[in-house]
Amino acid sequence: MLSISHSKLAAWEQRKLGDIAVIFDGTHKTPKYTDSGIKFVSVENIATLETEKYISQKAYENEYSNKQAEKGDILMTRIGNIGTAKIIEKDEPLAYYVTLALLKPQNIDSNFLVWGISSPEVQRNIWKLTLHIAFPKKINLGEISQVTINIPSSSEQKKIGEFFQQLDSLIALHQRKPFL
Repeated sequence: MLSISHSKLAAWEQRKLGDIAVIFDGTHKTPKYTDSGIKFVSVENIATLETEKYISQKAYENEYSNKQAEKGDILMTRIGNIGTAKIIEKDEPLAYYVTLALLKPQNIDSNFLVWGISSPEVQRNIWKLTLHIAFPKKINLGEISQVTINIPSSSEQKKIGEFFQQLDSLIALHQRKPFL
């Protein structure tokens, strides 16, 4: 198992998400769905980013011209079950609803960032910034940019990110095996 000593962690730099990623939210209006086209995901699709909802190419271009989700970007839930993050692994257009935030990592390893967002420390930070009086509870885009995370050197980010990516792949493989 990956172990991070306190002396190594002390050398990590604390940064705000808004300093290490450009952050957007999805469309605020329910789109007109089509039978095919660009996949449209929301909070309920975060685990797999698979959906049976689509929007037209024209609607996608109109709404997402300046905030297109790309391979290596991260979607994070911001309404309901807040703080669940997923890397976009496919190189295809993807439309997303306001229930998700798009994080475009800047000089940080995407796999490390997903692991960091999922860490108990960052989840507590997200929880503190969440609007609990709203129903459903939510975190505003401005608060997401204020969430703090500890960042190691680029080489350590890569090692940690690769470790957790391999672990996730192994877990997914075992979940696909039929029960004996």
